[in-house]
Amino acid sequence: MHMMQGVLPRAALNAQLFRMNEGYRSAGISRYTYHLLRELPRAASDFELDVYSTAAQASQLFSNITLRTTRLPVHKPLARILWEQTLFAWNLFQKNYALLHSLAYVLPLLNATPSVVTVYDLSFIIYPEYFRPFQRLYLRFGTHTAIQRARRIITISESTKRDIVHLSQCDPAKIDVALPGVSSDFFQMIDPIEIEKFRRARGLPEHFILFLGTREPRKNIPSLLRAFALAKQKIKLPHSLVLAGGRGWMDEPITRVIVENNLQSDVLFPGFVAEAELPYWFQAAECFVYPSQYEGFGMPPLEALASGTPVITSNVSSLPEAVGDAALLVDPKSSMEIADALVRVWTDKTLRQEMKARGVRHARQFTWTRTAQNTAQSYRLALGLPQPATAITQFP
Repeated sequence: MHMMQGVLPRAALNAQLFRMNEGYRSAGISRYTYHLLRELPRAASDFELDVYSTAAQASQLFSNITLRTTRLPVHKPLARILWEQTLFAWNLFQKNYALLHSLAYVLPLLNATPSVVTVYDLSFIIYPEYFRPFQRLYLRFGTHTAIQRARRIITISESTKRDIVHLSQCDPAKIDVALPGVSSDFFQMIDPIEIEKFRRARGLPEHFILFLGTREPRKNIPSLLRAFALAKQKIKLPHSLVLAGGRGWMDEPITRVIVENNLQSDVLFPGFVAEAELPYWFQAAECFVYPSQYEGFGMPPLEALASGTPVITSNVSSLPEAVGDAALLVDPKSSMEIADALVRVWTDKTLRQEMKARGVRHARQFTWTRTAQNTAQSYRLALGLPQPATAITQFP
């Protein structure tokens, strides 16, 4: 596209997966998008930003962007796909944008606008059995096409970058990593009296282990439940297990394992947790456990570290990258290994104190400002524009 001198290039951002409502669809991708859009206008001040989103309140949340909405019910996957491939594609052509950034996997097929696409993970290729057939096919075809056609690809971890290079033979030189940040709210230590009030208001026991995430197969909750049962047998662990987060899909084995191990009175399901409440949940818990088999990044363990909560997580995928040396890493397939880590954290007070201090220190390296700066850098690379004189804060 030809840009007139003195006129800033205008970028269209497809942010239809940003949600304000409660539920699993407003988790991961939506939270990443929210924090990115808060910081991006400052980091990409050499661009005009048009954000396509129909999230309620979005206009009050973000400054220095132009919000564009549609009447189609894009909260429904089929309506969103229809909008993405027709009306949105027409808008891109009509408004003659300099750049398109799709914030979730797929670009319109009829698109000639120079583009950037964010690919969070390749779970639909690595664990296809965990997806509904149409969803899997659309993501596979749409992501493969987007990777081929985009000028730059943004991932949220080096792990996902490796997966893309390995599975799509994509040139690693066109993939940029924009790691997630940690909101400053997680670093604020809450008064113990307030935590106690919160615990009572939510009906939480004095001692509990926390898991937070959508209940879906790759989160590996049955292995966590078996580990919890083993830990209780080993040392009469006095804790309950709190499985917080929205109900996803294929979660029937969770109920079965609870019954098989007689854990009905020891497992709590508080449902979806609003982001504003997360620091309370993390700080009320004595340990955070996240034995996921595969993640694009894994924000909950990092946020738990920022909150000063000891973390046990998987030694696979991007999770070691997210937590560094600040958490206990376990084989997610081994309930015995998870159980041993739970026992260690509960019985070793010195280890607990060390993990708390190390966790906060590690989490401070991750900022949403840097996420936005790295994203803006991808925009400039896509258009061959010079980078500003101010240095980008690189990850150490």
